Amino acid sequence: MSLSFRLRRFDRSRVSSATCTLVMLALSGNHGVKWRPRGECRMRVYDPDQPIVFIHVPKTAGLSVREVFDGWFGDGLIRHYFNEVQGGRPERESRFDLHSREHPVCVYGHFNRLRGFGVTDNYPDASQFVTILRDPFEMACSNYRFLRKVSAKWKDQSRVPKGGLAEYLMETAPNMLNHFPDVVTELNFREMIETRFVAIGLTERLNDSLSHIASILGFPYEPTRLGRLNTTEPEQGTSDLDALRAQYRARHPLEFELYDYVRQRAETLLPS
Repeated sequence: MSLSFRLRRFDRSRVSSATCTLVMLALSGNHGVKWRPRGECRMRVYDPDQPIVFIHVPKTAGLSVREVFDGWFGDGLIRHYFNEVQGGRPERESRFDLHSREHPVCVYGHFNRLRGFGVTDNYPDASQFVTILRDPFEMACSNYRFLRKVSAKWKDQSRVPKGGLAEYLMETAPNMLNHFPDVVTELNFREMIETRFVAIGLTERLNDSLSHIASILGFPYEPTRLGRLNTTEPEQGTSDLDALRAQYRARHPLEFELYDYVRQRAETLLPS
């Protein structure tokens, strides 16, 4: 019997919060997860005795955030990126196994399961994650411009847009969920967020998100003026972004449902 099925059969509203916590831990078999009473945001509790993985979803200000993490982890920051020019996949680094409280380790980068370098490909034993998400439509538009701008020397040209933005949005599936630790479905994404991630921030609230992440990981963070984020501006021949957004959302409901869920949680976790 799957965990998700057992959880549906267990009515947490009929028992005390303490009993709820004990039963949920017993069902999950994962004592790194702290279940809070109903009505509170649940999230995995950070374990400083284990390395952390930051999932850099493309076009979410990940390079700016990486500078912050580099300051926190120093030599303990392991970059995990596909070499687009040479066509080389990232591999597991032995430094991951040397993590300690005194010398913490963070693997930071892209983890695209569909391209053979997902979390389970190189770090199947990773247990806790952090990421930052962005509105899927804004992310797709930003990725379109990025690919058109920097991909001239890439070995694989199959992902480079040949037409305009509207055509790209119609033909290209979102890439966000491919980077998550496990395959994401409508039934499991809430549980995955609550049991695998210690924090999820938003590009749209980057400073607040980084302050929140810093407080969880135990690092200092001074709010800064991060670089200007790409905004969605119409290219020549694209006159109705609202229509494109509505069409894109209708075609990719799971990505928007997950993002909306994270955004709603952020309203509780981040300062107003």
